[in-house]
Amino acid sequence: MADQAAAEAAEPPSRSATLLLAAVCATLVAGILAASRPGGTDFDYFWTAATALIHGRDPYRAVAESGIGYPLFYPLPAVLVVAPLGLLPLWAARLAFAWAGTFALSLAAFRYGRGLPAVLFSASFLSALMQGQWSPLLTPGAVVPWLGALWVTKPSIGLALAVAYPSRRAAIGAAVLVAASLVVMPAWPAAWLQSLRATNHLILALQPGGVLLLLSLLRWRRPEARLLAAFACVPQTPALYETIPLFLIPRTRWGGYLLAALSLLATGYMRTVMPLGPGMRIEESLTRRWPIMFWCMYLPALIMVLLPVLEERFGARLRGRLARRPASTSS
Repeated sequence: MADQAAAEAAEPPSRSATLLLAAVCATLVAGILAASRPGGTDFDYFWTAATALIHGRDPYRAVAESGIGYPLFYPLPAVLVVAPLGLLPLWAARLAFAWAGTFALSLAAFRYGRGLPAVLFSASFLSALMQGQWSPLLTPGAVVPWLGALWVTKPSIGLALAVAYPSRRAAIGAAVLVAASLVVMPAWPAAWLQSLRATNHLILALQPGGVLLLLSLLRWRRPEARLLAAFACVPQTPALYETIPLFLIPRTRWGGYLLAALSLLATGYMRTVMPLGPGMRIEESLTRRWPIMFWCMYLPALIMVLLPVLEERFGARLRGRLARRPASTSS
């Protein structure tokens, strides 16, 4: 009975399905409109590499010579995955990539339940769509194992997800992608490692307060605990679009809604109170915004991971005190 009640609490009510789907559509449209503004998105970076690969050119050199401003930080399997989109005009490729992420994340959200459906209401999801990021495609691998093959496209976040949700099917799929990429371009690992020298990613555990995330290892047998600890140790950009996997952590939909609300609070604060100044270096902007990300996203996720431990250790004491209080009052 307890397990049945927990399952019912974890699953979103069916009557909210229409609302969730409406939120997906509205968010997707907003994301595509924003993505179409002059200046492009991060997806343009992958589209440039994919177009080069289709025409037999070196995608790492093509990105370096494109004027984007950054080398290709991703391994060739990521370019292989989006290679078919290189046949499309840029606007259509953006749309297809956003729809693919939305479909995959929606499928995983409704299958997983718990707090994951709330991600569709979050600023994390909107940010990923607006910036053409991979997290909506990577997170579903925790729920749909064959999609875990995509973890190799972004090895940092992919590694954290693989530590939390190991899967033989994901490993086989990733190996196939790597093997195919080596057939297409045998020398890509050297070019990729060379480009990584210019990364400006941070390790969260080394940022102020970030070491606290390792307390999640107190419950290391739980996948959500391993996810948060691994997240703290892999190099990444501490941006909202990278926090989509954190929605795997809440045990109930209300925990997911809380995390979604906090993501909206974080983006509102960063855009109004702490906007990026002109000419600000990316390293400076990431360091400046990290405290907001920590307090609004990572610390609440840590509390959700440790909540059963806190309930076990302090709940019995509190119940005992409450039980003794009426007796002392009557005497």
